[in-house]
Amino acid sequence: MEMSEILRATMPQDVHAAGIDLVDMCRWDLAVARTKGELLQRVFTLAERRTAEDRADADTPHERLLGKAFGVKEGVIKAVGGLPVDTSFKDIEVEVAPGEATWPVRLHGALGQWAAARGLEMVGGAHDLGDDMAAAWAAARTPEEPGGSTP
Repeated sequence: MEMSEILRATMPQDVHAAGIDLVDMCRWDLAVARTKGELLQRVFTLAERRTAEDRADADTPHERLLGKAFGVKEGVIKAVGGLPVDTSFKDIEVEVAPGEATWPVRLHGALGQWAAARGLEMVGGAHDLGDDMAAAWAAARTPEEPGGSTP
């Protein structure tokens, strides 16, 4: 499947800003091993790490799910035009949802204020590309109304 087809199939409607990131999963694995897991603690909240552990399986260990979530966080930073001062990766909370088209993303601090001021919510997702590469994306969109329709 081509990247444009992947994005068309998974990117939500009513997108106001978007960012994409390619994750070299081999490099991610090396970074996690080199830092003995400290990278995971520095970049992800306890809730994100626990969710990844709960949703991991034999084919996709939790470290790899978090690698894809890191790509989503990078996509958020691109979508909003950069990481504001006094903001950290933990201010971007990604709920990994393997098999789902979109993953919920909660923004805190200055990023949360940015989204609230514009009436937007952030979502993301990731897709395996093969050869140990993954494409991750994030999009700021108009929130869906209850019942699934957008305003």
